[in-house]
Amino acid sequence: SRLLFISGLNGYERDGASMPESFEEQAELIWKHIRTILASAGMDVTNLVSLRTYLADPKYDEPNALMRAKQLGSHRVASTVVCCQLLETKWKLEIEAVAAA
Repeated sequence: SRLLFISGLNGYERDGASMPESFEEQAELIWKHIRTILASAGMDVTNLVSLRTYLADPKYDEPNALMRAKQLGSHRVASTVVCCQLLETKWKLEIEAVAAA
C-alpha cells in the first residue's frame, strides 16, 4: 500500500501570492489543490483517510463542515478541526490530509 501526506494547504492562487478573501473561495481553492495533488499520485478523494483542518475563527465551523460534505460526498474520513490563530491574518483555513492506496 502507499501513503500520501499532504502538508498544510492554504488558499493561494496559482501565482503563490494572491488569495481570495472569502472562506468559501479559499476552501474551494484548497480542495482544488488537494484534488490536483491526489491526481498526481493516481488517487482521488476516495483515497483520503484523514483530514486536519485549522480554522482561523470558530464561525467557520459550519461552512467548513458543509464544504467537507460537498467535497467528499458519501466518503467518510477521520477528521479533526482545530480553531487557532493562523500564520497569516488573511488565511481563513489550512488543511492537511493523508491518503492511502
